[in-house]
Amino acid sequence: RSEENERGESEFHGADGPLRVCDGRARSELSQAFIDSAVAAGHPVNDDFNAGEQDGVGWYQLTQRDGKRGSCALSYLHPVSDRPNLTVEKHVHVLRVLLEGNRATGIAGVRLDEVLEFSASREVILCAGAYGSPQLLMLSGIGRREELEPLQIEPLVESPGVGLNLQDHPNAGVIHAVEEPISLFEAMNPDNLARLMGEGQGPLTSNVAEVGGFVQTRAGLEGPDIQFHFAPAVFQHEGLIPGQEHGFAAGACVLKPKSRGYVALVSPDPTAKPLIVHNYLDHPDDRASMIAGVRACMEIAATEPLARYASGPINVPASDSDEDILAHVAANLQTLYHPVGTCRMGTDELAVVDPELRVHGVEGLRVIDASVMPTVTRGNTNAPTIAIAERAADLVRGRVPAGTAAAAA
Repeated sequence: RSEENERGESEFHGADGPLRVCDGRARSELSQAFIDSAVAAGHPVNDDFNAGEQDGVGWYQLTQRDGKRGSCALSYLHPVSDRPNLTVEKHVHVLRVLLEGNRATGIAGVRLDEVLEFSASREVILCAGAYGSPQLLMLSGIGRREELEPLQIEPLVESPGVGLNLQDHPNAGVIHAVEEPISLFEAMNPDNLARLMGEGQGPLTSNVAEVGGFVQTRAGLEGPDIQFHFAPAVFQHEGLIPGQEHGFAAGACVLKPKSRGYVALVSPDPTAKPLIVHNYLDHPDDRASMIAGVRACMEIAATEPLARYASGPINVPASDSDEDILAHVAANLQTLYHPVGTCRMGTDELAVVDPELRVHGVEGLRVIDASVMPTVTRGNTNAPTIAIAERAADLVRGRVPAGTAAAAA
């Protein structure tokens, strides 16, 4: 119900929601070459990864409006910013949830040197993400006694699963130089900026990872274990260092990792960063998937027509052996910024929230963000997190969403 897909309503898509979903307006020659080479290497074409079949390669649909990122703030918040029952507080750092007994009554925060308290007559809702939500719970005395007491935090509610079960999508791949001036290198110029702002067109509408796909690297899997992301740009060092030449990057990420990490407090200071340990590729199955995924990227880059554009390697494995690929991954692996799972939903001892996202052992407190996912989704986490929020909005208001009764019948 959140989706407004420009392709129209179908069995798999909505068309009346606030979140605009559209085909990308930047169609790089290099991106099309990746698709063509992937097909030549044996991967099927897939025009819609969110329909009945996920496997295959193709162009990604985007959450854009007029060629610009269509964020949740733009789609949900800005249109209702004048509501009398909505107040957005700026520059406030939340310190902890306020508890009276086992009930959440508000939050404490600080704006510069001003200490603030906000009271809640009904519920407190945490939406700080897979890193921030468990940190706030622990700062509030909700967690494992043996870890809170040494930090001089009074344990109020025993919740042994807080901060555990951290998962993410690790990514690594290959980068090649291109002699022709057809990548996104030097795309930020006055002419392209004018096209973006005036028409919502041109290369600056690119989401960078314009195309990609999904593949099962071995038999016996329930679904794809690797997702491809192809960028018509030299994307390395997590994009923190600008590319110095024309080129392309093809990456593979592990979709259903079995490795688990954690988020922990290292200080009672609420402004201190938590300890984040992902344990990427700790499980051998994750290493096997990553090796196969990077090898597939190497094969696609060496296949025509993409191969003819590649003028030389910038950052690739020394060979296609398992050992060299794994060494390359160890030196270049990066996150795709999809952390989930640290306030896991469930009914067992390690579950942090129940199926209605209420924190176990605390009244009037919910967590509504990607941290409640028991496992990471087999794809990007933006839309699933929005779906969680849509469902949670019904739960908070006590409403039954459309279609629930029919599905139960």
